[in-house]
Amino acid sequence: MTRFYSLLLLIGGIAVAWLVIPQVYTLSKGNLPIREIRPGSSPSGETPAEPIAILPPAKKQRAFRIVVWDVTPLDQRKVLEPGVLTAIATIVHQFDLAVLQGVDLRDRSVLAQLLDHVDPKNETFHYVTVPEPLRLVTRRGTVVLFDMRALEVDRRTVQVVDDPQRRLQVPPLVAAFRARGVPPEKAFTFSLVSYSVDPFRADEELSLLDEVFRAVRDDGRGEDDVIVVGNFSRDYRVITAALRVPDGTCAIMGLPSNVSGTESSQNIVFDGRATIEYTGRRGVVDLLRQFQLTTAQAEQVAQHLPVWAEFSVYEGGAP
Repeated sequence: MTRFYSLLLLIGGIAVAWLVIPQVYTLSKGNLPIREIRPGSSPSGETPAEPIAILPPAKKQRAFRIVVWDVTPLDQRKVLEPGVLTAIATIVHQFDLAVLQGVDLRDRSVLAQLLDHVDPKNETFHYVTVPEPLRLVTRRGTVVLFDMRALEVDRRTVQVVDDPQRRLQVPPLVAAFRARGVPPEKAFTFSLVSYSVDPFRADEELSLLDEVFRAVRDDGRGEDDVIVVGNFSRDYRVITAALRVPDGTCAIMGLPSNVSGTESSQNIVFDGRATIEYTGRRGVVDLLRQFQLTTAQAEQVAQHLPVWAEFSVYEGGAP
């Protein structure tokens, strides 16, 4: 009888787990499930729960700008260099959403110092990042900083690609955003994907871009606007070919995106048929001119330059 009741309890426990635990979904061609991050959760105890942000009054603007910047390696050594965090914070303040790649996420003091420079009073900017940095294959990952007056994030959608086979050195970070300042039913919504390609395995990792893009687009939420940002270690022609959609669009085409002017690897990528909210305005931030730096001084901040693109706050484009 005792074994009978134990069996019932086991079956009941499995049934409850099936109903309660969110199901992950798998990319079409590989075994890369995307794992949900629930607000306030920390299964391993590695990362404290993030505070719930109180939104400030919304901006009144017709468009917002996204910037992506590979600041590898943003570690404890670099943040102690004079002027580095000040320069990064200055760039972040010029945009509504900033994706910083190559941040040392295992050293939580690096993120804390970055946030202190960007928003010391914790009034305007908030962030999302991977919740369990100690489980990353590498120390470096992505931090997405956004102006809460311009955008809001659905924290239920913050996810990372779980890659048991380690085909991707840096797991892409995914999050859904909505523009503020317009009625919610008219606001532009989109899924943001931070994609960072290992330059030593560029062809292999870039070949997975299409899988990641389609998995995020087809995740059941009905969101067709997927904006992929990052350092792809290749130029726009190779990126659009890897995306494998009829109207794959790269915001940066032929413009150098590193300090030495020798490559164009950072980009902002989307399906031009779906993301008609793109205004066509884009560019590369010239660190040398803005901060009056030499090439050597600029490379102390980062070897890459920030690249940006602009999107309408209205779903379907400006009314």
